[in-house]
Amino acid sequence: MRKSTKVFSRTTGVSPVLYGRRRTCRTWARRPCYILLAVLIVSAACFSAVGCKLPSFGQAVGAGADAIKIAEHGTLFYAFDTLTHPNKSTELLAQVIYVKKLKKVEKATVEFSLGKESLGEVLTDKDGYARLKWEAPKAGDYEIKVKIKAVDDDDYKEILKTTPASLLVSVRPKDARFIVIDLDHTVVASSFFKVLTSGAKPMPKADGVVGELAKKYGIIYLTHRPDLLGNKSKNWLTDNGFVRAPLLVSSFKQSIGDSKKFKSGRLKELRKDFPNIRIGIGDKIGDVEAYVENDMTGYLIPNYDRDDDDADDFRKLAKKIRKLDKRIHVVDGWDEIRAAILTDKKFTATAYANRLEARAKKLKEEKKKKDDDDD
Repeated sequence: MRKSTKVFSRTTGVSPVLYGRRRTCRTWARRPCYILLAVLIVSAACFSAVGCKLPSFGQAVGAGADAIKIAEHGTLFYAFDTLTHPNKSTELLAQVIYVKKLKKVEKATVEFSLGKESLGEVLTDKDGYARLKWEAPKAGDYEIKVKIKAVDDDDYKEILKTTPASLLVSVRPKDARFIVIDLDHTVVASSFFKVLTSGAKPMPKADGVVGELAKKYGIIYLTHRPDLLGNKSKNWLTDNGFVRAPLLVSSFKQSIGDSKKFKSGRLKELRKDFPNIRIGIGDKIGDVEAYVENDMTGYLIPNYDRDDDDADDFRKLAKKIRKLDKRIHVVDGWDEIRAAILTDKKFTATAYANRLEARAKKLKEEKKKKDDDDD
């Protein structure tokens, strides 16, 4: 019989076995070590470059390795998706960080273009940000290409080889309906570490169901992953057949903080402009609690080891799920997400908790029988 790990998360109180696979990286407030990206080159100096508090040695090593994986020509270059209304000016935003010198690159010339049309060139500021105001001609989705055209220091010439980034401007009327979707263990069948190492697979049926939902709702991918990982996240979604939709990420400092707090705050701001963001899908209890705090219906796909043989683990998860708000539905995968949202089938937290308790009871009976047989 496989023994269950009895180490509990400080944020959720749930065993790593019970609420996901056994993990070796999630030791700091249940954050994956990739999220910390605390050092851009496994060094405390990198933290100074992004203005963050120093991490532990273990966090630094894991984060630095990830930074190296996503840097191209020694450069982190990414652009930010956004949502806006028709006939409203919006800010196009990108950032340039030169990892090799641990610098946010100032006075680099960055061009934003739509198709063959240049929307304008701007210089990056002291924080490496390039900002350009732009107004979309009408509702729709606009894929903007962002390219580094020039640098004012020969030491940074390598940056010019960096692949252009892209950002999506999703232009919708105020009353547009949206569904918010988390990434890790929700559409990605693992944590982001496997995305970095090209080993991540999508959750079964996720791409198809998201595509179906996109015919009736706007889609927003909202993740606690930091902005540094934006390009890799967008590429993974595209490569795995997911509809292109705005990917909203946390800032570096926000990624070190609480995921629920970040998502709840971001949703509060989004719903000022788009009050019909009504549905959210995620794998953590904190995700769905953030949705409910913003007057949304939450769908929880709980991430736990379904082959666990410890009855107590199932009972503990059942107890947590039974306490969830009535606006939260609990499902076992994307087929049930489809049924719930498109056909209004009910998947109550109470029903799911009952199934978990039934599983715990069966495991206890099996253990007792085995113990009696051993005697």
